[in-house]
Amino acid sequence: MTYNINKFPKYVDTAGKVTILTAFSGVLIFAFVFLFNVGKTEFQRVSAQTATTTLTVLNTPPTWDLLAYETIESSTSTPTNSGDTVTWRAIASDSNNAPYFLIVCSTNATPTANQAASLLALGTAPPECDAGAVQWGVSASTTSGSESFVSTSTTEAAPFGERNDWYAWVCDDDPVSPRCSNTYSTGYSATNSRPFMVNRRPVFTDYSNSAAAPGGEDPGNNVIFYSTSTDPDVIGGEDNLYLVVCSANTYNPATNDCNPGDFLASTTITVLEDASATYTLPSIIQDQSYAAYGFIVDGHGHEATGGVHGSNVPYVVNNVAPTVAPSSITLSDYDDVGPITLDNPAGESTVNYKLTFVTADANSCDAAGGGNADEIDDFAVGIFRSGVGSSTCDATNLASVHNPNNCYLSTYTPWNLNCTASTTTCTSGGGDDTMLWECTFPLWFVADPTVAGTPFASEMWTAAVSGIDDDNATGTYATSSVSNMIELDTFPAIGVQDSYIVYGALEPGDNSGTLSTTTTIQNEGNTGLDQNLSGEAMCDSFTPSTKCVNSDTATVPDDQQEFATSNVNYGLGTDLSSTTPQELELNVNKTISTSTLQTGVTYWGIAVPGTINVAGDYTGLNTFGAVVAETIDW
Repeated sequence: MTYNINKFPKYVDTAGKVTILTAFSGVLIFAFVFLFNVGKTEFQRVSAQTATTTLTVLNTPPTWDLLAYETIESSTSTPTNSGDTVTWRAIASDSNNAPYFLIVCSTNATPTANQAASLLALGTAPPECDAGAVQWGVSASTTSGSESFVSTSTTEAAPFGERNDWYAWVCDDDPVSPRCSNTYSTGYSATNSRPFMVNRRPVFTDYSNSAAAPGGEDPGNNVIFYSTSTDPDVIGGEDNLYLVVCSANTYNPATNDCNPGDFLASTTITVLEDASATYTLPSIIQDQSYAAYGFIVDGHGHEATGGVHGSNVPYVVNNVAPTVAPSSITLSDYDDVGPITLDNPAGESTVNYKLTFVTADANSCDAAGGGNADEIDDFAVGIFRSGVGSSTCDATNLASVHNPNNCYLSTYTPWNLNCTASTTTCTSGGGDDTMLWECTFPLWFVADPTVAGTPFASEMWTAAVSGIDDDNATGTYATSSVSNMIELDTFPAIGVQDSYIVYGALEPGDNSGTLSTTTTIQNEGNTGLDQNLSGEAMCDSFTPSTKCVNSDTATVPDDQQEFATSNVNYGLGTDLSSTTPQELELNVNKTISTSTLQTGVTYWGIAVPGTINVAGDYTGLNTFGAVVAETIDW
């Protein structure tokens, strides 16, 4: 209220001394006036008197232009998280154009308006809530007609509860009679009115997972994360709880998510306590321990603090054994053409045959820990005739026996199986699970043939492989697909132990009587063996490059030699021919030992024509050819 002292009566501010003359003059004037009036009005009253009027005009409080309201709704459905602010706004005007304050209290008791020290200090004495109320806040001095605002930062502790009433007034600080508005405001609509609600943080006291040490889970399996968690709020029911799991301590409450690339799992169903989350391990993941940070957040995005919130309980990925796909196992000849062909009579092949296979490991092809270490660093290989079976030719079973006829085992040290990992595979680190192996190997001359016309014509050669990882876990022994099996060809090979067939001395016209001279052959191939025999005429001038000329007197014709499987009388054997090889059913069994060869004996006899008249040492050359014997004779 503004007061103007110049409007008060003049007598209020005049003063001076009173003299006798002045007093006497006053008496005379009074008497004259009195007599005059008496005479005129027959002693009516003296002339009119005056009375000063006084009035105190009271200060009026500010009035609402816009009722107070919550700037952001704080209600049961959208509470204010503890630690965040609640802000109120309003607009008021003062009739004296004085500044005003917006004050928010917890009860509807009218606040106390305080006096400014003077008119020059208006806006310096904010009001105060009633002593029994919580003062949520009071604004700064606000110009009449302008918007005011006031905020309060919520906490988990008193005076804040889950539900908090509020009442707002606008007040001035008049230096004589400060006033607050006659009415309070509690908001002007359902979305911004009292009370304001404080969402308290969930409680997180324990955290674990199904794959924590000393256990673990295999790649591709689920890891379940568990929490012991509750929510303290009850109005409108407990809040839903969510467990968020990150691979690093990077949970961001603003986004309710982990940093990019760090998210593992979160709760996907509605739960009010003990939230859990499931993480499906990648199908390819290295066997080691992985970090898993757990965070509990409620349905309003408010995260827990303290307890085990943000703690790390690592999960463990188990080591699993490698696998080999049967379709990846391939056998081939040294030249990649046709069936496998042997090449070295009575010995181990001088060429190397080929085996390729692919190992796969769900722990990846690279070992955990970095560097150049391979997860799959060994293998077990068996190469065998299919009729033998992988259960018999099992390189993972130390009881299996290496057999050069039908079963070659990588565990048999003298066998020179040589495998290397291809440089074109396992190139993407921990995300790659496969490794291509390229191998070479020899075979002995006794390796069983499987082509038509042999006892094993219904079979083929195949391979079985098992991968072995850096933890010595051995995978399932896998046999190649039928389409990747290969035939092994016959390899008839003959070795003659005798360099000479010595008939001795005969006169013209004589014969050996019986077929008593012998030659012995060795079976140096992989079949039962007969032989083809042919030979040249004999003379005293024969050399391999200079054959004998026909001569009745100086040449013993080729057909004068006979051969048989026993020492029959001369004339009962088969005549030798220089032009048409003759097969002798010698029926030498297939050799099955690389050190002890099967043998067969051929009996020879000769006749000297009576026309021969040139005496001397006659020589010639007989040829022995290997012939695959009938299967019954193997």
